[in-house]
Order: sequence, then C-alpha cells, then structure tokens
Amino acid sequence: MPKITTPNICEKFSIKYCDLYQMLKNLQNPTLKNGKINMLNYFFRGFIMKLKAYKKDLQEAFKKVISEKKAALPILTNFLLKAEDGKLTVYGTDLEVYTSYTIPADVEEEGVICVNSKKISDISKVLAQNEALLYTDGETLKITSGKTKYSLPTFEADDFPLPEAFPSDLAVSISGKELLKGISKTIYAVSKDESRFALNGVCFSFIKGKLDFVATDGHRLALYSTEITGKGLEGKYIVPQKALNEIKKLVSDVEDVEVAVSGSSIFFKGSNYILSARLLEGIFPDYTQVIPNSFNTEITLSKSELIDSIKRVIIAEENENKPIKWKLLDNKLIISTPPTSDTYAEDEIEVNYDDEEFEIGFNGKYILEAVDEIEDKNIVAKFINKDSQTVIIPENPEERYLAVVMPMTI
Repeated sequence: MPKITTPNICEKFSIKYCDLYQMLKNLQNPTLKNGKINMLNYFFRGFIMKLKAYKKDLQEAFKKVISEKKAALPILTNFLLKAEDGKLTVYGTDLEVYTSYTIPADVEEEGVICVNSKKISDISKVLAQNEALLYTDGETLKITSGKTKYSLPTFEADDFPLPEAFPSDLAVSISGKELLKGISKTIYAVSKDESRFALNGVCFSFIKGKLDFVATDGHRLALYSTEITGKGLEGKYIVPQKALNEIKKLVSDVEDVEVAVSGSSIFFKGSNYILSARLLEGIFPDYTQVIPNSFNTEITLSKSELIDSIKRVIIAEENENKPIKWKLLDNKLIISTPPTSDTYAEDEIEVNYDDEEFEIGFNGKYILEAVDEIEDKNIVAKFINKDSQTVIIPENPEERYLAVVMPMTI
C-alpha cells in the first residue's frame, strides 16, 4: 500500500478534520492518481458535504444558474456545488458567462463537488417533500427526500473553471428595476448578423453618473437612459446578448445591483448571485451622431391605435420585411402595404396634421418593436424627410426611451 504523505494538513483544514485524516491512513483502497494517493480529491469527494435544503430553493438555484447540455468540455455540463457557512452556492458556466446563486442550507459538513446540471435540476423538480438531504458517499452524491432516494456520480471539482472575484472597489450601483428596463427596451435592436461582432450586444455607456443602454443593427437603434450611484466606472462596454438574457433571470426589480468592469469582463452582483460575462470586442458606433437634433414634421399618436393599425396591415404582406407606407394628409395617417403587392391592405388613423402631404416607407416589424417598448399611452414620431431616419419617443418626457428607425424604399 502506498504511503500517505500530507504535510500540515491540519493547518490547511479545520481541526475537526484531523480525525478524518487518521481514518484515511487506515483505508484499504485509497484513491490513486498517477500512482500516488490524491489526498485532497479523496478528502473532499469521499467524505465532505452534507446538507439539507428546501425544494423550492434548490429549484430556484438550478433554474437561475447557466448550464450547458452539450459542451466541448464535459465539465461544463455540470454545476459546481459548494456548501459552507449555512449556505449552498451553485456555480455554472459556458466559459463566456459565469453565474453563481446562493441559497440558505442547513450545512452539516462543508465541501465542494461537481454534478451533472440537467440530472440534478430534473430531480429537484420532482422531489417528494419540501426538503431534501444531499450528501456525498465516496464519489457519489446521494439525494433523499421522503422515501425517494437518488444517487448521482460526482466529478473533479478542480476541473471546473471559476470566474474572477467580484471587483467591489470598481463597482457602481443601479436599480434592479432600471437594469431590467434598460435591457428589455434595447435588446430587440441587437444585430443578428454575426459578422458585425460589435453590434451583437447592448452597449453599456457610463458617463458621469448616467448609464445609457444602446443597441443597433444598422437599420434601427434603441436607447434607454438611467441614473447610477457611484463614480468608479466610465466608458463603453458591449455586453453579449446571451449574458443579458441570463441577467434577466437573476435580477429582481426590488433590489439594487452592483456593476463593475475588470479587464475583459463585466460583473453584476445582487444579494445572492453574481454574474460575470466576457465583453464583446470591437468599437461600438457613436450613437449620438445617429440621433437628429431637428425635424421638419412630427405627429402624436395613440400607441394602441398605431400598433393595431400596423398589425391589420402587415397581415396582408408576405414579404419577410413587412414593408409598409405611411402617408400623412388632411389630419389623417394612412398606413398601407406597397401598391405593387398582389394583396393590398390599408388602414387609417386620425391625427393632428394639416401640413403638406408626406410619405415615408418602413419595415413594419421595426416600427412595432420600437413602439411596443414605450410605456406611455401616446407616442411622438419625428420626421426629417422620406430619406432620413425617423425618431420615435414617448409623449411623456420623463420616460427616457428613444428609438431610431431608418426608412425603407417602397
């Protein structure tokens, strides 16, 4: 039997584990690695981790942490579970986005393991009772709830990639409600063209205590502005769409969120979660140059009337871009499909307009998506001419949202 050598193990771990070390000396089948005893591996995976947690808390954690069903690195299909200080923290990553979520737990033995994320998530959904016991037995995770028992294989915790620590000294604070608004009001304009790398996310532009959320695909632009607390962060950072979707799963609108940037990563921290994501490279365009300062024509419209009118018209249009024509004249807005279409549709809305006749074409879906994010019951559309961008804003100036839509030739 190979000789066990673990110098200063009682200095590295708490005194209560020294008796466990003596037990390891007497093991008949210690874990071997490259012909030597892998003491730490056996120490953690053979004996450590025992806790009780509520079913609803486990379900919440597994639902909110990112997981990969298939991955080039098999370890990424796992969650890392870490039990300590009366808490269970679940970690997940796809190497681009890292998330951790912490729940309360009655921890009897502290430890860390890796376990398949899909299997343990599925098990948490069907647990027999409101509480579950989780504990390791050798290289297996045992889960007991009522009369139901499960055994899952565990994997090397050392192989699981962990993110950088949250850089709290660089953080600013934003309302969770405002963060969610900023994402939802702009993410629809993110480019789906993967060759335009810098446009595949939402730009977070930190400027003197203010944060602008901006997204564009070159044909339209969405902007939402809000206030932040703290002055440790300035500049533009492009956050990928996948990370934004994960943030929406984590953030609550009743608490503040700390935001920080370190190196090539952006971090979001709440009371019981941390998300970090690799920023997109590239230069985001100067969005202030896209937004006109003066206009020749503007009209005020009921949001609901405009949405309903466009939907009635585009249903007759088979073209994927859903082209529509707006015609302003004699206190009415006429919305129609192109006259060249085999099928034609037209609808009319009353507006306050008595200027000369004006026509402009749009992608109907772009208008719908831009208007849908407005909370106010009325919207204002501002025009320069038929060949220039149109700006759409809420009538209420306190709603800090703005959309720019480029015209389409009809």
